This record gives sequence, C-alpha cells and structure tokens, in this order.
Amino acid sequence: MKKIIVSVLLVALCLSAVFAASNTFKVSVVPYGLQISTSTATDQDPVKSRYGYGAQAIYQRDLISGVYAEAGLAWNTFLLPDERPSFVNLMAFAGVGYRHELTEKVSCAVHVDAGLDTLFYKSKVSETFAIAGGLDVSYVLSENLRLSVGCDGVVGFSKNPDVNYVNYRVLPNLGLCIAF
Repeated sequence: MKKIIVSVLLVALCLSAVFAASNTFKVSVVPYGLQISTSTATDQDPVKSRYGYGAQAIYQRDLISGVYAEAGLAWNTFLLPDERPSFVNLMAFAGVGYRHELTEKVSCAVHVDAGLDTLFYKSKVSETFAIAGGLDVSYVLSENLRLSVGCDGVVGFSKNPDVNYVNYRVLPNLGLCIAF
C-alpha cells in the first residue's frame, strides 16, 4: 500500500508537467534536528536524539494560483545519547504545497508530502511510510533565486514485528531555491 501511494504521487507529479508554468529546484541543509522514536516491540526502548543534521533536494513544479507539486529526497543523521550508534534515514517523497506572495520580495509556503522512509540503525534497515509537512518563508534575492527558512515535521510508521515503532522528526532548514 505504501509503495502504491508514493508511486501515484510521483506519477501525478510527472503528469503535472503538461499544466505547469515554472520549475524550482530547492537545496536545503538541516543544521539541527530532533528525532524521537517510540516502539512497542520487545527489547526496543524509546530513543530521543541529542542532535541531528542533514540535507534535502526538492524539485517543485508550479501548477495554478500558488499551488505546486513537489518531489524530493532527504537525508538525515541523528546522534543518540549513551554512545549508541547514529540513526540515519533516507526519505523519498512527493506531495503538494501552496505559496502565497506577501510582498514583492517575501512569500510563505506550506506543504504536505507522503513518502517512503528508509531507516538505518544498528545494522538493521527498515522501510516506513512517512507523512511530512512544513512551513517556510522565502526572500527573493534575484529574479531566479530565493533564500528560504523553514521547519518540517515528519511522522513515520513501521509495523515490522522486529522494529515496530513510530518515528517523529522536527527539522528546521535553510535553503536556496533556483527557478528555471
């Protein structure tokens, strides 16, 4: 079911090319992130990160009246307490957003995405279905360049009996958007 939802979102993004007006490529860094994982599996304690960092690359395609479709790839590493190994995730996602121009130079945007989140911890790999959302504010530097500051939240669900958990992440980000 998870893979079907992600596939449908990616196909919708590709088909949106017929109706799209412009494209944007956004590259962001996550200078500090937080992750909390809770588990109902035996021998799995809740885990809260001390510090996290990462990056993401997103392709956005404008549709109509401020609405856009997006697809991207995000990578994050979370350092854990008590000398535990790092927790790493790689998430492919697609979704929709809305951008509102506040002034000629400043805009704000909200987005909602669904994706496949691959998690790496203690030589175990698990895939989860994840829902992400966020808010950002951007400032126009030039005709095709914007600086973006925002925050994303991600919730991932794994029903694998060995690692049954819910994963929560808060990811402030700083990005650069290039329109073409």
